[in-house]
Amino acid sequence: MKVRGESRTIFYGLIGDESGIVPFTAWTSSFPADKGDVVEIKNAYTREWQGTVQVNIGEKTIVKKVEDERLPDLSYEPKNCKIEDLHSAFGPVEVVAKILDISEKEIELEGGGKKKVFFGMLADETGKAQYTAWHDFGLKEGDVVKISGCYARFWKGIPQLVFDERAKVEKIDKEIVSENIVIPLHRLVERRGGLDVSVEGTVIEIKNGSGIIERCPECSRLIRNGECKVHGKVKGIVDLRMKLVVDDGSAGIGVVIGRELTEHLIGESLEKCREKAEKEGKETVLNLIKKKILAKKIYLRGNALGDEFGTTLIARDAKILDIDIRKEAADLLQKLEGE
Repeated sequence: MKVRGESRTIFYGLIGDESGIVPFTAWTSSFPADKGDVVEIKNAYTREWQGTVQVNIGEKTIVKKVEDERLPDLSYEPKNCKIEDLHSAFGPVEVVAKILDISEKEIELEGGGKKKVFFGMLADETGKAQYTAWHDFGLKEGDVVKISGCYARFWKGIPQLVFDERAKVEKIDKEIVSENIVIPLHRLVERRGGLDVSVEGTVIEIKNGSGIIERCPECSRLIRNGECKVHGKVKGIVDLRMKLVVDDGSAGIGVVIGRELTEHLIGESLEKCREKAEKEGKETVLNLIKKKILAKKIYLRGNALGDEFGTTLIARDAKILDIDIRKEAADLLQKLEGE
């Protein structure tokens, strides 16, 4: 991986004892242990990463192999898990899901040779996840399979299932309907993200960086005063977007909406907005967005990414919702009476 512009090797995986399993990362030039070894670790440190404790091993950490007898015999049976619960699962899991799509690619192995890898998206009744299979299990789009012995990992909150020839993959006769159910925002925040999720909430803020912007023609990064952080002085490409904060009463998330959806939601094209900005200033476009979007209830669908700054949904579908005021008031009254 790249650290401050330099290539660096790290080691990562899972360690466990009789009390449970946690991920570890070794920021060292070598790691004196292999899978299955029993080790004693001193001077390591822990931190929370995406709601889970992670062990970090540095240059001053002592990792020493010890006798197997120092640790009770461990047997980690795959834990039956729904996709919505993967964020809290470590160690082998068992998932029943439908293969939504499948692709393959050939990769170069470090020791030489090539290997086919299969990847795509799968889903159950609770959500969707990406998957990578390091073995040809004969998977086909539409198959419902039970995967036992796979492992969950995450990229910015997006769940990914990884499995190889050691996993057991069984095609089963079961109907799985994967619907885009609207989930409460607090659940999305707790998971630190999600793949192809649907949410609803009220737009409570239009953030800086909304409206007419300029992007670098080389890397599409936002440029300021005609300068890109990577490519320096450039002639920017005009674009239109919205950065929102949406809240449903249980939690709030950031939302980024691109040009096409922004044009649809505000009822103005990029060209019209650019003309307004040139004649009357960029604030005119921002005020138009506020008039059309602020305090409105909105439906959103897309990938939600989580980091130390919170959860942000990158929208690929969005629409303003018509609110039945009487029904909303009746539902609120019923909820208050129930409390």
